[in-house]
Amino acid sequence: EDARKAMADRAAAAEARIAQLATRLDALEGGGGAGGTNAAVEEALKEYQKEVLARLKTIRAQISGDGGDVETIKKERDEALAENAALKAQVAKQTYRINHLVKALNAEEAKAGGSEPPPPSRRGSTCL
Repeated sequence: EDARKAMADRAAAAEARIAQLATRLDALEGGGGAGGTNAAVEEALKEYQKEVLARLKTIRAQISGDGGDVETIKKERDEALAENAALKAQVAKQTYRINHLVKALNAEEAKAGGSEPPPPSRRGSTCL
């Protein structure tokens, strides 16, 4: 008998839930159709919009907190590229100077010692 009563209670709860869902479905179909308004639908929409807006604000705060400001990142990137180009030019200039000094040193050694200069690979022309 207890099992029968529990089953009857569950059936009544299911029927009530079905009736509630049918009512909500009718309200949604009636309110969204011919331009009518439904307060429950509008309220649910407003609540959803508030929830999405709160999520977006949280995401924006996280991005800003993580250094995600796009303009700042672009500026830092441009500065790094400019510094890289300047350093490459400086390295090229220093390499040219080193090569020129090695050639001049080899020429002076050849004049002073009367022997032929050592090959460039032994002179260390690639060292900086």
